[in-house]
Amino acid sequence: MRTQKWGSRRGLRRYRCEQKHNFSIDFRPKPEPFWKSFVVGTPLSGIAEANDLTSGAVAKRVKRELAALPKNEDITKTYCTRFCGALVLDGVYVAVKGLAKKIPFIYGIDFLTHDIPAGILDFSESEAAFVRLFQILKAAGYPLAVVVCDEAMAVRPALRKVFPEAVIQLCHVHVLRNIREELHLSSLDRTHAPFFREIQNLLAAQGEENRRTMFKYISSQFEANESYWEILKSIQRRWDDLFRYEAMRRQGFACPWNTNLIEAFNGQFKDRYRTIKGFETISSAERFVNAWMIKRRFTPFRDCGEHFKHLNGHTSFSKSRNPDLPYPDILL
Repeated sequence: MRTQKWGSRRGLRRYRCEQKHNFSIDFRPKPEPFWKSFVVGTPLSGIAEANDLTSGAVAKRVKRELAALPKNEDITKTYCTRFCGALVLDGVYVAVKGLAKKIPFIYGIDFLTHDIPAGILDFSESEAAFVRLFQILKAAGYPLAVVVCDEAMAVRPALRKVFPEAVIQLCHVHVLRNIREELHLSSLDRTHAPFFREIQNLLAAQGEENRRTMFKYISSQFEANESYWEILKSIQRRWDDLFRYEAMRRQGFACPWNTNLIEAFNGQFKDRYRTIKGFETISSAERFVNAWMIKRRFTPFRDCGEHFKHLNGHTSFSKSRNPDLPYPDILL
């Protein structure tokens, strides 16, 4: 179709096509949406100054932009098909005006892609909350096979209801931290240090036969101490959940033995949340955590080390996205 120049309007060249329709083509780069700067920590006053606007006008625009964002789980459902199925799960607490206690933002990270398929705000880390999260993951098509978490009391029954074939891997770091607290172990009082060191060695040991031998030895050495024996019985009850990662790795399935990955993400979230100091409503909190997850998914990694250096320079979304599908409009 042939066109011809047809004057200009508001600084843009106008054109007319053969059907006598007039139009403009704006080649100027579009300004960065305000919500992206807000979510990473730029204060409203800073955004206002950079765009020659008032803080009030910026606040209204940020609110509109956050409300217009798609749900994070809808992005997962529409575009993502390359998850590994090992979900590192945790929660961070936020304050909402009018609520007596802080409420948890519960979310999960796919281990190999480092992507965030879903997350929710709820009033507690209860079975019902985890059921809701798992139902969202299932509806989004996430292939959940193993949940890596710090505590399984509420997670396990929720998992049975939604993903009955999925299993749990307990975080060794949290298990050791809880044992340390139970023993009141400190640098000043080293009474329990020998026992604690043996437990550390047990959790770090490789091979089922080797661990069983170590457990028998520790039991024989410390069974006279009632506190130690209760800890040993607790480890025995949770044995499969503590060492499931090794069996899964033998089957070629990537599974970590700690939640260190999501702890790093928690640190980033807390740094940003600290400047907000709470939300006015549940809705505003939900809009913010949704935007934070989306922004995190589309931000390239820069500091991944060891086995994940290949992620540097890439976004987590690019690793989970179906390569046959285009990028979502949120990036355009």
